[in-house]
Parts: sequence; structure tokens; C-alpha cells
Amino acid sequence: MTAKEISEKIGISTTTISRVINHPELVNEDTRNKVMNKLKSVGYSLPKSKRVNKLIGITISNPLSNFAQIIAGTFSKLLSREGYQIVQFNIGNRQNLTHFFSKNLGYLKMIDALIITSAEIDQKDRELFEKYNIPIVLLQTKCKGELNIHNNNFSGCQNAAKYMISRGYRDIAFIGWTPSDEHINDRYMGFSSTLQSNKLPMRKEFYVNAELSAEGGYIATSKIMSGEAKPDAIFYGCDEMAAGGLKYLHENNYKVPEDIGIMGFDNLKIANLMNLTTMDQSIEEKCSIATKYLMERLSNQPLSYSRDEVSITPKLIERASLK
Repeated sequence: MTAKEISEKIGISTTTISRVINHPELVNEDTRNKVMNKLKSVGYSLPKSKRVNKLIGITISNPLSNFAQIIAGTFSKLLSREGYQIVQFNIGNRQNLTHFFSKNLGYLKMIDALIITSAEIDQKDRELFEKYNIPIVLLQTKCKGELNIHNNNFSGCQNAAKYMISRGYRDIAFIGWTPSDEHINDRYMGFSSTLQSNKLPMRKEFYVNAELSAEGGYIATSKIMSGEAKPDAIFYGCDEMAAGGLKYLHENNYKVPEDIGIMGFDNLKIANLMNLTTMDQSIEEKCSIATKYLMERLSNQPLSYSRDEVSITPKLIERASLK
């Protein structure tokens, strides 16, 4: 069907149709929606993107985070093998994506695809990316109809708690960050449920939240260890916080694991340097799945993964920070 035939069939000028398809930012939202609905009603779909920028965007909520830097670095390595470079978008603390990219429409013309990490996304966001023919893949967040790759945080921390109990620990503390973050909330729920089922309820004073950083881990550990009751082990919701906790323990003459055991979550490079027992997030595996999926989308190949979800249960990495 030619552009003129489509125009006559839906009763909208070819100029307006062209502007909506090629420069949607120049058309008000009501008109865009009206035209797109009319196009869909006659079976028209937007042409596949012909971008040759060889750039893939990645959303980052905290660019200073050790974890975010590793995620970005891993994607950079994997995508460079495919001839692509990454562009980082610092969206702040889980900022709404439509709000962010609507203020920065030029970004959407730069990139061929987008990796969304730890950001809120809904159907309105998804429609925005569809208008610009930008394939997306999600890490640590979800949206119906798109592939999301995430940890089974609940199960991973159940296994962490079981392991600590098997090593003889009974008075275990838990250090996390903002409870409204579903990732740390799932970890806490998995961990505490296992303690409860083993008749080892966590003391109220042994559950502390702080800023997600090494400094936050230091402060939270100080708070716990300054109390009258002392734990025999501490589980940290991430390795970065465990690094701060270990610093506090060393400065205050606590020997690990002789005096107190510690365990982390992520298996970042720093965990190996600290000889930290931790849960491996399988970052390389998750990034490899995401990269493969985007390459298939961009080249219109059959997809190895449906637009659903891939859940990976973290694996135990045994080192010397527990007895």
C-alpha cells in the first residue's frame, strides 16, 4: 500500500503521516496517538529502524555505584565485539523513563537499542520506544511484553541464610538499604524467612538499613556492633556495603572470621580481594543474554528468548570470611 493510498484510506494527509513517523517530537501527543491508531487500524506497522549509529544506550541510576560500573563495563566489552559502543544515561533514582526521554528526545535518535537497568517502566514508556523503533531489554526491572532478565533474589538469600546456619551461626544480622527497593526487600524476605523457619528469628536491632555504598556499610556495621548484643555473623545485601563493614571491623580489632563472620551478595571483583564469601549474581551471563537478544532484534533474526523473563538464581561462592 502506497503512502497516498494509506492517506486516502485513513483520511489524514501524507505530510502529517510522514511527520508522525519520522519526527514524532514535532507533533502533539493527541495527534500522534490519533494517527498511530488509524495506521494500526489499516494494518500498517512502522518500518524497521535504519539507524547506523552503532550505539546502544544503557540507563544507570547511580553512576558512582561499583555495581553499575561493572554492569556498564561488561556490556561495553560484549557489545564492542558486535561492533557497538554504549552510551550511558544517568536517570537518577529510578526516574520515570517517559519523563526522562521526553525531555531528551535527541537521545532516542542517537541509539539503535536500549538496555534498561533498575528503572521503573510501564506501557507508556514501552510505547514511546516503539514509536522510535528502539528495541529494549530489561535488567532488574519488569514490563509486560518485553524480555526482562533478573535475579531470583528471594531464593538466592534463602540459600545464603541456609549456608550461614550450616556453618554454625545463630545470631545473624542483616544490613541492607532502602526497604522500598524490591531487590533488597526480596533479599531480606528470603533471608529472614529462612531464619524464621529454623527457629532463629532475627533481633530487631540486628536489621539495619543505610545508604547503598561502602560508607553506608561502615555506618550500619558501627550501629550494630555498638549495641549491647553482638551478632556472630553479618549478612550484607551487597558486596560494596560488605567492604565498608569489613573496614569498620578491622579498625575496631574484630578478626574475620574468628570473632565474627561476614557474607555478601553480588560477587564483584572486590569480593575476591576481600576473600569474601558471597552470592554470585552471574553478571556476565545476564549481560550475555541481553546482548544476544538485542543483536537478534536489530538484525530481525529469530529470537532465542521470548519477550518474557529469564530468572537466574545466585550461586554460592565460598571464600574465607565465614568459619
